[in-house]
Amino acid sequence: MNGVNSTNYPVIQSPYGTHLDISNDLQKVPEGSVNTDSFVRFDSNFSYITMEDALRGDFSAVKSPMDAPINAFMDGKLSETELQAEYERLLKKELFGSAKNPTGPLTDAQKETASRFYDLFREKILAAAVERNNAEGQQYITGKMNAQRGWSYYNSDYYYASESAISAITAGAQAVAQEHDSTFTVPDYLAKGETHRYNFNSALAGDPFIVSENHFVLDPDMVPPKNFQWFFESGSNAQGSIQLTSMTVSNADGTKTVTDYTTDGFDPTDGFKGRTWVCWTDESGTEHRQEAEFRLDAQGKPRKVSDLLSPSKQETESASLLNRFLSNLQCSAKGYFERFAVLSPNLDLRI
Repeated sequence: MNGVNSTNYPVIQSPYGTHLDISNDLQKVPEGSVNTDSFVRFDSNFSYITMEDALRGDFSAVKSPMDAPINAFMDGKLSETELQAEYERLLKKELFGSAKNPTGPLTDAQKETASRFYDLFREKILAAAVERNNAEGQQYITGKMNAQRGWSYYNSDYYYASESAISAITAGAQAVAQEHDSTFTVPDYLAKGETHRYNFNSALAGDPFIVSENHFVLDPDMVPPKNFQWFFESGSNAQGSIQLTSMTVSNADGTKTVTDYTTDGFDPTDGFKGRTWVCWTDESGTEHRQEAEFRLDAQGKPRKVSDLLSPSKQETESASLLNRFLSNLQCSAKGYFERFAVLSPNLDLRI
């Protein structure tokens, strides 16, 4: 095997030691003609960490360039048009690195990168909307929350914000593809079972094929009313002891005496109690609220919210949308959708 003939090169001294000087044989590559970023880039999740943090072993500092524009948009500091522009900028950086004004169709590898970039960006949008929704809903919980209790919250503001953000990045993905003589098609996330990437309703409801507490949105395609909030919570006996709900005594004369030990009103320590409310704004801008306290099914089976609340009797389009969406929500006892459901123990004693 032929090696390098060292006699052709002078020996020079540098701060790094003694080595051969091959500078005369080096050829300079025109600036922007090579994507040097691809030599060191890994984009499985399009995240990065500073060298300083990596050397310290602090991988909690891993960041994604997607997070800042998404949070700015959710905070109302970035418009839909601005989010689209930022998405296009970040996508082009992933596709072309430092190359300036690249031309020609996207390669198969670049198309795959663009598709994965869109998947993750969309997933992060929905995750941010769900996180904000759930954080907001916690303030409405009555009493102390424990592992046996359940709750659900839905604010349609996050549905519309996430839809607007998804519209922006979809337009951005299509614009970049068209600019480079290519096409972009939004995947069928429901067909792929990727409910966390479909829309706010499906991301909030959880994957139906995975054990989850969140199964309260029945049809993910149903559009909610604007300025709409809904909340549900169930009670539970944190100690897990049996609750005596009633006692029936059969008397000698054939009559029965029934003693009901349940109480009126919502009790967060009673595993058979549930509370739900809805808040909405009508066409005139007036805010309305309706609340219901009810007894949960003994087996914890779900109940449609429309059977518990009937907030609007008006024959208007918005009232129809409100009532229709309430029929798309359900509430159930904690644990009903678990693979091995554990419901609050109860006793209906008969003597």
